[in-house]
Amino acid sequence: MSFVLILKLLHVLSAFWFIGGLLGRQVCLAQAGRTREFPVFLSLLSLSGRFEERFLIPGQLAVLAFGLLTAWQQGQPLLGVLQGASANWLFVSLLLFLSSIPLVVLVFLPRGRRFAELLEAARARGEVTLELSAGLQDPVVALAHGYELLSVLVIIILMVTKPF
Repeated sequence: MSFVLILKLLHVLSAFWFIGGLLGRQVCLAQAGRTREFPVFLSLLSLSGRFEERFLIPGQLAVLAFGLLTAWQQGQPLLGVLQGASANWLFVSLLLFLSSIPLVVLVFLPRGRRFAELLEAARARGEVTLELSAGLQDPVVALAHGYELLSVLVIIILMVTKPF
């Protein structure tokens, strides 16, 4: 088995790891939004955090690292047309992948701090408050999560079909 094949395999496996984290987090958050039992809510919230910390974040970094290494080993032009190449699917995939990074600073961290305040207030009352439920259903965060999922789907389509 060649080194490039091993890198490709690691890239694909890390993509499964990353996507597992994305989907696991979303399932947990969706279920948390449906429960009114505070201990269940806290457990689901904790589990969503574990998916993020143990799958999504390290998987995302591994996908990027193994993807870049694989492209480099194969001599693929990462910047497509900017490097004089005719194929641009890799460049578009890289842009899509990197475009979700600002969401962390612009959406997830500030909205997460606000959600943590709502969670502490609900913890003091020992119940899933209306404010906490609304915080979990934050439309901006939902849109950002939707963008993450959609961009991953588009990247998969680009990598499989290599349309341009």
